Amino acid sequence: MRFSGLDANPSITNLLRIIMFKILFRLGVIGTIALAATSGTGAFFSDTESSTGNTFSAGAIDLKIDNESYYNGAFNPGTSWELKDLGEGDWFFNFLDLKPDDEGEDTISVHVFDNDAWACMNIEITENSDNGCTEPESEDGDTSCGDPGVGEGELQDEINFIWWADDGDNVLEDNEMQGVFVESSLGDIANTSVILADSSGQGILNAGPLVGAQTYYIGKAWCFGTLTPTPIAQDEIGKTEGSVNGPLVRGTGISCDGTLLNNKTQTDSVKGNISFTAVQSRSNPGFLCDEEDCQFDDTFNLVTNGGFETPLVNTQEQWNIFDSVAGGWTVEWRDAGTNVFGNQNRPDSAHLELHRGVLGAADEGEQYAELDSDWGGPSDNGTGEPASIKIYQDIVTVPGASYKIRFAWAPRPNTVAGENNLEVKWGGAVVDTLGPTADPNAGIEWTDVEIDVVATDALTRLEFTDLGTSNSLGTFLDDVEVTQQSCPNIDR
Repeated sequence: MRFSGLDANPSITNLLRIIMFKILFRLGVIGTIALAATSGTGAFFSDTESSTGNTFSAGAIDLKIDNESYYNGAFNPGTSWELKDLGEGDWFFNFLDLKPDDEGEDTISVHVFDNDAWACMNIEITENSDNGCTEPESEDGDTSCGDPGVGEGELQDEINFIWWADDGDNVLEDNEMQGVFVESSLGDIANTSVILADSSGQGILNAGPLVGAQTYYIGKAWCFGTLTPTPIAQDEIGKTEGSVNGPLVRGTGISCDGTLLNNKTQTDSVKGNISFTAVQSRSNPGFLCDEEDCQFDDTFNLVTNGGFETPLVNTQEQWNIFDSVAGGWTVEWRDAGTNVFGNQNRPDSAHLELHRGVLGAADEGEQYAELDSDWGGPSDNGTGEPASIKIYQDIVTVPGASYKIRFAWAPRPNTVAGENNLEVKWGGAVVDTLGPTADPNAGIEWTDVEIDVVATDALTRLEFTDLGTSNSLGTFLDDVEVTQQSCPNIDR
């Protein structure tokens, strides 16, 4: 079941519709046990056990927004409101007589009740008009200000913005410059999708979901003219002290200069919508604000030595075994307690067996791994020992972010199905099992595999285990990659 608050098709300026689902299901269960004594005595034994008020109650996603607005150095009640669902007349901007050098600063607070949620913000320009030609406009070269002049206004190109992740004090501070996600004109952000928090891990408010009942802040400042960030030193007083450390005392952290403007923007007007979407994260682990623009970064593999090119095999037999840790892979024997086979004792350190063309070419590079390994290596004539292994790496990840696992696997040539069975785990959970598969052929036949996963922790274990018959003959593995999904914060 999914719950969301969203504005998919806003019909009025800055309209946010919140959809809430509430379900209440109550069960009452009463169990009574009675044992009667001999009839006619008037005495009996009895016992009553009750379980009352059993309840299932559905949670909800309820997104609420407030705004604190300042215009030309003064608090502006016309574009400010307390925490609420957005509706008619809730405007982040409503300035009808702009002049060069005018400026403003607002801080939006975002609250999600009651569950953790992904969140997105969308900015849409719906009207850009030049509403007539004054004499000063014409003299300054405005040749597109005809009647009605729809789409011909210059104002949107001269109102410049900066948006950032704020701490709630309505001031752009020096430590918040790294959280700036827009610094451009209104025309440049005419159709912008901003990731507040989604599974890409690139949200400007949180790398993971927004935590239910926690407050997040978006700062935004604008200038009719040239906007220059002049961030102020971080103040530790905090939002709770109200105006003590706000913009009326410390300034907004921006500089506005309208001296370079001419008269081309006279009579121009711009209108638009700002909408927010919240989607329950628990049931939507792969949610993306703008999935079409999200890609996996194939240029950066999070796996070390995914092609098993190290350690180098340099034996005449073209294969060798290497103690754990081998080339970035931690290796463990699959079967605990299997310590003796014939006259052999299993080595304490598990071995990673690498091949360099002995049975066929690698899928990538020159080497690949066999996950039913060997106890003694190419110099040992013994064979058939229980040597299946599991190998793993612990990868730094972003909780809530999406990842793609890629690898090539193959059954060992001239083996039956029971020899070749591969299990893949991500964060301790099985995400795929391949095989059992027989391969009666003489050469290696590689199969490329892709698995989409989501990280839940800052460190995630990727693990491969040979589940075939443990007898030193089994599954081949090569070309292992893990890439993180990358989504741009701005879609222009």
